[in-house]
Amino acid sequence: MGPTIEVDGLFQTLEAIKGLQADLRKDANAEIRVAGREAAEHLAADLRVAASSGPPVARRVAAAIRTKSDRVPTVIIRGTQRVGRRGAIAAKLVWGSEGGGTNFAAPKNAAGYWIAPTVKRFESGEALTIYKRGVYEVMRRYKLV
Repeated sequence: MGPTIEVDGLFQTLEAIKGLQADLRKDANAEIRVAGREAAEHLAADLRVAASSGPPVARRVAAAIRTKSDRVPTVIIRGTQRVGRRGAIAAKLVWGSEGGGTNFAAPKNAAGYWIAPTVKRFESGEALTIYKRGVYEVMRRYKLV
């Protein structure tokens, strides 16, 4: 499991949406998915840029970055996509591109080269603020706050 971001009260908020009638709940969840996807797209773009400062293989691994339509921002680095020079899949290269090591042309770096630092910046950045605002607007519209 990779880096994660904590948003206080998020899962309690999503639980509150379950209290809406089924037709309203479907609409509210769809609106929250839009906000989650928008934030995830920002993070994915930041990760692609950050990969250029990591070990050389990071740029190849970044080609496997995708976002998922979910109620929380979700970025996936596809495990089975072949990105290595010799056909290795992203799953076998992702953590080496992040942490370095002999096989990755970069010294070991426990703090991470490109994924963890980017996620940390994202956590306090504008994209997460946009997401939180979107969730709040949905909750306000359905009179949950």
